[in-house]
Amino acid sequence: MKKTILNPTNNQKSFYGKAYTLTDAEGVEILYSYNTPILKRFPNGEIVRLWSGWSLTTGKHIKAFCGMNKKEYDNLKTA
Repeated sequence: MKKTILNPTNNQKSFYGKAYTLTDAEGVEILYSYNTPILKRFPNGEIVRLWSGWSLTTGKHIKAFCGMNKKEYDNLKTA
């Protein structure tokens, strides 16, 4: 597994290691926010939700990972 630290897409300098992705050998990425798996993105671009919650900070992590807002996130299918 390859770990990649996520960077903010706004004026924020860093997420201080609280948001990262793990990518497996098949190219499947999992977004982690505060060590909680949030989203899974497959190589074909499909994204599934792993966590049903939402917070302002995790929302920023989701936005940086895939550009989704809360409404789009809520409409995702759950794994």
